[in-house]
Amino acid sequence: MHLPALLLLAAAEAGAAAPINIEADHFEMLLAERKATYTGNVIAVQGDHEIQANQLIVHFNEDNEVTSMIATGDPAKLSDQAAAPPITVTGTNLDYQFEDATVQATGDATLIQGDDRMTAERISYDLDADRAQAFSGDSSRVRLTLQPKTD
Repeated sequence: MHLPALLLLAAAEAGAAAPINIEADHFEMLLAERKATYTGNVIAVQGDHEIQANQLIVHFNEDNEVTSMIATGDPAKLSDQAAAPPITVTGTNLDYQFEDATVQATGDATLIQGDDRMTAERISYDLDADRAQAFSGDSSRVRLTLQPKTD
């Protein structure tokens, strides 16, 4: 079995509703460390969710279930097309934990939904609950811009 196929099999076995399809310029699998690293123009898609990043590290457990994805970029971006309207979360680092379906964005973290925008030191987004939390840093505050509805 080819290593990329093994990773896609792992995603399917994770109980996910849809397989994870990943494209990148380079791929490296470290079976002993239970991780795969994708670099260069990375795009990962699972159902209504898409991650774009410079690098994506996928961790999986001994049962070949994906447990997390760590995306880095300038910025890394997660799009949730299932939300209404769709949500985009960006940051220098995105930490996507599969068990609780949460994404932690850090480093110029931004959440955009429609014309509304939130920026913070760290943003936590729960994909299942469509719930976001923002946290300030030592020298920054949470900022939110809500646009008025137009008729």
